[in-house]
Amino acid sequence: MMQAAWERICSWRAQARNPEPMSGGHRLLTLGGQPWPAELETLHLLAAGTTGAGKSTLIEELLGGIRARGDRSIVCDPNGGYLRRFAQDGDRLLNPFDARSEGWSVFNELRADFDADRVAASVVPAGHGESAPWHHYAQVLLAEVLRALVRSGETTTERLLHWCTSAPARELGALLAGTPAAGLFDEGADKALASTRFVLTAHLSPHRFIKPGTFSLRDWLEREDGSLYMTWRADMQAALSPLLASWADILTNAVLTLPPDPARRVWLVLDELAALGKLNGLEAGLTLGRKHGLAVVAGLQSTAQLDRLYGRESATVLRACFRNLAVLAIAKSDPATADELSRALGEREVLRHELSRSSGASGLGESQSLRHAQERLVLASEISGLPNLTGYLALAGDEPVRRLRLTPQGREDVTDAFVPEDAC
Repeated sequence: MMQAAWERICSWRAQARNPEPMSGGHRLLTLGGQPWPAELETLHLLAAGTTGAGKSTLIEELLGGIRARGDRSIVCDPNGGYLRRFAQDGDRLLNPFDARSEGWSVFNELRADFDADRVAASVVPAGHGESAPWHHYAQVLLAEVLRALVRSGETTTERLLHWCTSAPARELGALLAGTPAAGLFDEGADKALASTRFVLTAHLSPHRFIKPGTFSLRDWLEREDGSLYMTWRADMQAALSPLLASWADILTNAVLTLPPDPARRVWLVLDELAALGKLNGLEAGLTLGRKHGLAVVAGLQSTAQLDRLYGRESATVLRACFRNLAVLAIAKSDPATADELSRALGEREVLRHELSRSSGASGLGESQSLRHAQERLVLASEISGLPNLTGYLALAGDEPVRRLRLTPQGREDVTDAFVPEDAC
């Protein structure tokens, strides 16, 4: 027989009965109809669930509250579903294949000499394992090319691509003579240079798709209101993933340059976190963004996705930065993710009644005892068996784990998810 000493899962029905309308002067956002205290928003939210489990439904509920409250939001939007339902006048769109997209160049983000290094790290993510040195060399090469082109006035994406990906090595070496990248052109370094340019080309070539223009991510963040949507369709993901990751990374770092203001809210919504590839600035944004008002909401299907992108140790650190957790259904074929989420939801203390029997000269005897034990609050098998649109919500601090039930918002479309270039 087993009796729980206390129960740490609250019914979603009980939680929904007494919502608080305000917290710290902010209109409360909700998660499955349950209030999310404003002071916990900048501790970030990870929503884990397989395809169709309800991550997008949860994010739609949040975006509705974010828009009603007038907060800024940066939305990485697969298939344009959020743009289609939430776009307002004054919002901006980035998608090289959409006729409504802003024109942009990496040069628009350069204000000082040191910006070249920061932008280069956003364009070329850090590698891990054997790839790490080549990614580092690619960052150095790109930063020095950016500086050289700013000095010469060749600040176009076309010229950047030429010098980084196709210019003869001898000409590129002359351009970068006397810079930290000059060693790549030493005699006998041909293979190192080729490997470096191979990495750089893979991450820089998608920039050829974006039309030229004056839009700046940093200027938008500092001077405008509204939301920024970065959209793609599934058939565009391979072409755009490095570019999307660059934009998200530049914006994350830019938030950290804003004056500290705990009342500010800049939401970074990453529906499918792994789809963007590796984001160099994500850990810094998660750990340092709170005092600048950054609140990150990320969706994840499997813990293995982040392990593959960042390496096991770094992925574990990233997940630990999300202090709020929404657990939805996990595929039965992914028991490792279900087990990790089960552990994340915590344990409860139980009292076990134990009966023991003994025999002796006086015959058979029985004794009873109570033993304190720990058990998982939610079993991995329970997570794998969740119906769609249901799950568990664990907020930061000493809040109890709550049962979560999501309701589709049923919003009407306000614009097209995608408008091809030849449609205008």
